[in-house]
Amino acid sequence: MKRFAIEHLPRAIATYQVTPVDYNTARTWLTEDNVISLVRTTELVGAIGTGLGVVLEQSDTLMTLQPGDEALLISLSFSVLLAWVEGSIIPLHDDWRCLLLRVGSPGAASPQLEAATSQDLTSN
Repeated sequence: MKRFAIEHLPRAIATYQVTPVDYNTARTWLTEDNVISLVRTTELVGAIGTGLGVVLEQSDTLMTLQPGDEALLISLSFSVLLAWVEGSIIPLHDDWRCLLLRVGSPGAASPQLEAATSQDLTSN
């Protein structure tokens, strides 16, 4: 199992167990060992370092999450990130939007979900 810090939803077809997490949970998760940064935006990397107290490296690496992996999706609204970049205004605890994703296998989706997502919505 690998652990990733990410800023965008993964594109890989898989089943994701998604859990919203608060500031303290996100910060604790990030301080644990072996977190691989896939955060590309240098501004977000800086905000994470200052606001969450965790130094991540900027990364241009593309990686596909595999079953068993975990990823912390970290985001800030555009206005909060802009305030950080232009005015060095540190994001508040409530400004952070973090989701913990646990990756399952592509075939683990429920039958109802598969049926709903495979319908052709273009025909009437």
